[in-house]
Amino acid sequence: MTKRIFRSILTVALAALLACLVLITGVLYGYFEERVERELQSQTAYILRGVEDGGLDYLSGLPRDNRITWVAADGTVLYDNWEDAAKMENHIGREEIRAALDSGAGQASRYSSTLGQKTLYYAQRLADGTVLRTASTQYSVWMLVVQILQPLAAVVLAACVLAGLMA
Repeated sequence: MTKRIFRSILTVALAALLACLVLITGVLYGYFEERVERELQSQTAYILRGVEDGGLDYLSGLPRDNRITWVAADGTVLYDNWEDAAKMENHIGREEIRAALDSGAGQASRYSSTLGQKTLYYAQRLADGTVLRTASTQYSVWMLVVQILQPLAAVVLAACVLAGLMA
């Protein structure tokens, strides 16, 4: 009888731990995605002012943390800090570029199953009709869960050992 009670309590505890993991991961993922979007908007606004004053010279002096792309009104890539702009395809069909050309600003996100990452984009139209786009990558929820599994397994093991000693 005690073994059955012990197994029941252990099962409930593990289910509660798993439910908390799912809930916390989901909430934090949503929070950080919103935060990254706001940071991209701020970053784009700052870079936009620098581009309007200094053009390509300003862009080439920036760090390569996040991706920065400068696109002409016809979709031709004028500058990209991660790739050779001359070899890049026309960006006129990109959702965020199209929205920026039409309404002044646009954002989009695309998921790469190969990398297990989601890329967030924010684009803003400059006074001369060109578009400045910044992008930041973010791990998917599942990649975050995979990264948490090892510490979670240690906690579950410790909880099982402690529960066994206390029982």
